[in-house]
Amino acid sequence: MDKRDIRAVIMGGGPAGLAAGKVLTDHGVKTVVLEAADGVGGLSRTHSHNGFLFDLGGHRFFTKKAELDQFLHKLMVDELINVDRFSKIYFMNKYFNYPPTFLNAFSGLGPVMSARIFGSFVLDKWKYRNQPAVTLEDWMIQQFGRRMYEIFFKTYTEKVWGVPCTQVSAAWAAQRIKGMSMLGTIKESLMPGKKEKPVSLIGNFKYPAHGIGRISERLAQEIRKGNEIKLRARAVGVLHQHNKVTGVRVRYGDGREEVLEGTHALSSIPVTELIMILDPPAPEDVKDAARKLRYRDLTVVAIMFNRDRITEDTWIYIPDPRISFGRLHEPTNWSPAMSPPGKTSLVFEYFCFETDPVWTMPDEDLAASTLQEFAKIELAPGMEQYAFDHCVVRARKAYPMHDIGHEQHLEKIKSYLEGIENLVLMGRYGQFVYNNMDHSIETGIRAAQRLTGEESGQGPVIKDEYLEMKYEK
Repeated sequence: MDKRDIRAVIMGGGPAGLAAGKVLTDHGVKTVVLEAADGVGGLSRTHSHNGFLFDLGGHRFFTKKAELDQFLHKLMVDELINVDRFSKIYFMNKYFNYPPTFLNAFSGLGPVMSARIFGSFVLDKWKYRNQPAVTLEDWMIQQFGRRMYEIFFKTYTEKVWGVPCTQVSAAWAAQRIKGMSMLGTIKESLMPGKKEKPVSLIGNFKYPAHGIGRISERLAQEIRKGNEIKLRARAVGVLHQHNKVTGVRVRYGDGREEVLEGTHALSSIPVTELIMILDPPAPEDVKDAARKLRYRDLTVVAIMFNRDRITEDTWIYIPDPRISFGRLHEPTNWSPAMSPPGKTSLVFEYFCFETDPVWTMPDEDLAASTLQEFAKIELAPGMEQYAFDHCVVRARKAYPMHDIGHEQHLEKIKSYLEGIENLVLMGRYGQFVYNNMDHSIETGIRAAQRLTGEESGQGPVIKDEYLEMKYEK
C-alpha cells in the first residue's frame, strides 16, 4: 500500500506507541494516537507535584544498539545527562552494594557465612548441572546456589511478584537478569571491567534532566507536527472483518464515542484488554486464555523533605519481608532538576495487586505508614521528621507476570491474532513481555517500519527476542 493511503490508529500513548507514531509522522503517514490517561508516557511518565518531579520508580534508558542510541540523542538533543549507578540492597539489617561485589559481601557477611554460601554454590552447580531450569527458583539456585538464593534473592523476588519463586517461570530470569551468576560476580570483583556487564547491571546510563517522561513528551511533540494525539481517549472496540481491522471505537472522557476508521491498527495496550474489545468477539477459548494472564500492579509513594540530600544512591532494594515497600530511590540523585533547591524527595515502590490493602489505603495513611517503615530500615535515622509533603500514584498492570504455564495461554492469543493481517502489537503491554524502555521504543519503531515497507512480515509482532533495527538515519 502506498504510504499516502495508510491511515494508522495507534492504541496506547506510552513509549512504544509514541515511537511508532513519530516514525509514521516522519514518513508522512496519517496517524492518530489514542491514550486513555490525561497525559502521555504510561508507566514511563514523569509526575509533577508542588515543584517536585518523580518517575514511577527509577526509569533509565540504556541500549547497546547504536541506531537506537542515535535515535534517542537526535530526539532529545541536549536534554540528556549521564548518571552513574550506585545501588544498595538491605538485608540482615545491613546495606550491601548491588550488584553485590565479592569483597563487600564477604566483609558484611563474615568469613563463615561467606564460606557456606560459596560451598552451597559449588555443590548446587554440580548437583543441577544437567537439569533444565523450569522455575525462577531453579534458575537462581543454579546460578548462585541455594543458600545465596534463600538469603539474598528469594524474599525480594517474591515481594515483587507476590507469589513463590516456584510459580514464576525461569524465562523471566533469562530475559531480565541474564548474564548474572556467582562466578560472574566474583570475576567482576577481582577483574573489574574485563567482561561486559549484563544490561541490567550497567554502571551508568542516560537520563533526561527533567525526568524519564520527557522522552515521551518529545515524541509527542514530534507527532503533533503532522498528526494528532487524543488524550482521555480509550479504545473500547476494535472492529474487524475479513481478517482485517476496519476501525477503532473510542470512548472519550466526557462519555462521547466515535469510530475512527483505519487501514492499520497498532496496539500497545494490554493484549488481554485488546482480546476483550474485539468486535466481533474473539472465540471463548482465546478470551479464556487472556483471563489467565496476570499482571502485577504498582503503588508509588513520593515523600518530600526539607533537606537537600538524603542518600547517594540511585536505587535501594528492600527484600526484608517485614518492610512493605520493595524499592526506593531519590530523584535528586538522578538529576538536581527533579527537586526545588534545598529540598529532595524519596520515592517508595509497593509491588501489589489491586486486592491488596495498600491499593485502597487512604493516601495520608499510606504516607504515614511509609515514613514509619522508612525509620525502621535506618537508612537515614531521624530524617523522617523533615518530611512535609507527599503524593501517591497507583498504576494498574505495571508488570506482566511470567507465571509457570503462561506461555501456552500467550501462544493461543498469538495464534488467533496472527490471523488479523493489519494488526501489529508492540511494547510491554502489547506483547505481554517484561521488557525495558529501549525495547519498547524499538518495538514501536519496528511496528511502524512494517507499515512503511522498511520491514517485511505478516501478522502481529510478538517476540521474546529483539531483532536488530533498520531505519533511515
